[in-house]
Amino acid sequence: MDSKHDYSSNVSAMKQIADIDPQLAKELNKGSERAKKYHSNWKSVNINEVVDRFAPESTAYQRGGKIVFENKDHTIAVVADAAGGYLRIQDLTVKTKRALYLTLDGKDGHNVTVDGKTRGRTKEEYEVATHFRIKKREEM
Repeated sequence: MDSKHDYSSNVSAMKQIADIDPQLAKELNKGSERAKKYHSNWKSVNINEVVDRFAPESTAYQRGGKIVFENKDHTIAVVADAAGGYLRIQDLTVKTKRALYLTLDGKDGHNVTVDGKTRGRTKEEYEVATHFRIKKREEM
């Protein structure tokens, strides 16, 4: 089985649970609304490739409205939103108030280098650089 299958199976199970769990239903709705609002700016990715690169041989588990694939060292997690159809790559080694998300090249999403100069990204640029739409099976 592949990561896309694990993701899809967990999404189906979560949606069934949400029918009787109003808190989970609320979390799923929030993820769906975020995706509707911003997904047009996000790069599309194959979840199998992202999980294989950042969390190989991981087993998916549910956390709130998310499906998490964590690497064996517990240093990086691919965090997929169940209702929004997007994922982020989280650096688990950083212990700060807010989670640190990475770009597809595995770098801190807060900074960008343009013409040899490094600068901080705006909040909007950071969000675009660290959110990725999960391709549907037929797109993979």
